[in-house]
Amino acid sequence: MIFTILKVIGIILLVVLALILTALLCVLFVPVKYRAVGSFDNTDIRAKAHASWLFHLFALHIEYADETDGYIRLVFVKKGLFADSLGDNYEAFNDDVMDDAAKTETEDKVSENTGNEHKIPADESEHITDEQAEDECTARTHNEYRSVTDENQHIKKQTKPTHKKTYKKPHKKSHKKQFKDKSDKIKNCIYKLKREYSDERNKAAFSHLKKELFIILKRICPRKLKLIMVYSTGSPDTTGISLGILACFPVGYTNRWRITPDFESEKPYAKGSFDIKGHVIVISILAATLRILFDKNCRRLYNRISR
Repeated sequence: MIFTILKVIGIILLVVLALILTALLCVLFVPVKYRAVGSFDNTDIRAKAHASWLFHLFALHIEYADETDGYIRLVFVKKGLFADSLGDNYEAFNDDVMDDAAKTETEDKVSENTGNEHKIPADESEHITDEQAEDECTARTHNEYRSVTDENQHIKKQTKPTHKKTYKKPHKKSHKKQFKDKSDKIKNCIYKLKREYSDERNKAAFSHLKKELFIILKRICPRKLKLIMVYSTGSPDTTGISLGILACFPVGYTNRWRITPDFESEKPYAKGSFDIKGHVIVISILAATLRILFDKNCRRLYNRISR
């Protein structure tokens, strides 16, 4: 009996460990795929971006045209990113409008009822007895007395001295001062980096960082970058200069971009389409990050800058 219980517990533990190991391997080795397609015609831009992982069980989709729309999917649960918030605000606005309408209706009904209560028909006024007249007179005098007392209390409240508590707002820095402080911090960081880069002992750390950062960028950059464009800057000389500048970058001719200059147009414009596609593997980025963290030269450089 004990051996069977231990056997069942062992099988359950093995299954749990296998699931954890499978999830870890999926996170490390299953790539995150992304793609973005779109078109542009001067200021009219239309684009779609989609990122997915693990056979599209986890996905993020965003569209941009006249309005921005998108959703996120976790396994079989799909939730909108922008439409839900707008819908909630619209429903809340409708509820507020309905509540206001209901309040006005009830106030109108109450006012009508109170007006009808004070009205006395002509036929009934003839049959009023002396006792009812006396009751009405006493009620009127009582109401007049209450109104006079209420007015006196209101006058007393107004004549009472009011001692307001003075609250001092915390002193806030002006935008110029905040900008100056941030710029000073950035300048100090740049000065520290220049000082450390000029030191011969830190050259190995900077070269190692440069190498690993290029590896990370290479793993993140898209594998496919297609571009079709027709453009003009408004004058033939600047159009030719911009075409020569674009031809200097190898990303254009390696991906076979089709860029057509328009030398005859007198107005600047640009229209075309693009298609970006790639994937990211977590293990490659994690390996580069760990190599940076465990490098003794990089650790010493970090300790010197963080002082």
